Amino acid sequence: MTWLRDWSHRGHVALRVLCLPGAGTAAHTFRRWSRLLPAEIGVVGVELPGRGSRIDELPVHSLEEILRLLSEEVAELADRPLVVFGHSMGATVGAELCRTLGRERGFTPDLLIAAACEPPRLTPHKDYGRWLTEQGALDFLRHVGATPPELLADEEYMRMLLPALRADLTVLATRPPAEDRPLGCPVRVYLGSSDPGVCPDRAAHWRAESNGDFAVRTFASGHFFLQDQMSEVLAGLLADVRATLGAVAPPAPAHRPEFRARPL
Repeated sequence: MTWLRDWSHRGHVALRVLCLPGAGTAAHTFRRWSRLLPAEIGVVGVELPGRGSRIDELPVHSLEEILRLLSEEVAELADRPLVVFGHSMGATVGAELCRTLGRERGFTPDLLIAAACEPPRLTPHKDYGRWLTEQGALDFLRHVGATPPELLADEEYMRMLLPALRADLTVLATRPPAEDRPLGCPVRVYLGSSDPGVCPDRAAHWRAESNGDFAVRTFASGHFFLQDQMSEVLAGLLADVRATLGAVAPPAPAHRPEFRARPL
């Protein structure tokens, strides 16, 4: 497995949470979740090329290519209920991944949680084109906040970060593929109350992607509330999993095929 990092604490889990990080960030953003959630909930992170454990690979600039390659591996997770959790760009990719899995693999995840993100198919399309240059990417980091000034001034750190970040911004600047049917699963939207990049009124349009089961949670923080309010976010996630999938079920029978991704 190339794209997935499995941090589950037991061989048989009742369900999995597939975690997609934001622009320029890596899968390890979610690694602590496996220690903080019940052991019967598996945590699987998505590692895109050009960051984290794949830092030596060239970043991918096309949403279609990400979906084609990622969906092949995620389809193997169909042996358990699956919750897709995406933060910022990760929510955009996660939503389109759900659509791709339903269309091409006959497999719709059981719940999408879109954090700090407006719907990718909402018109007018959000303008990411202004951030595609090197200076624009730096401006983007300043816009969303949480990057310390000393890191923004660190040339070596920026040389490592900017290629992946600019690739991700290119992905976000491109319209999604033509297929636009709703996802057909429950959708939860997580927002930061002081997030400068997400308009709550626009984020509410995620409802149109759902199967009618839709709700919004707001956390007292900015764009990076996953770090600032981690305990509250995980409590909300656990409540939403239980509300949509019922109580955490016993592990699936041992005869079902067992997925194992590459550990980090």
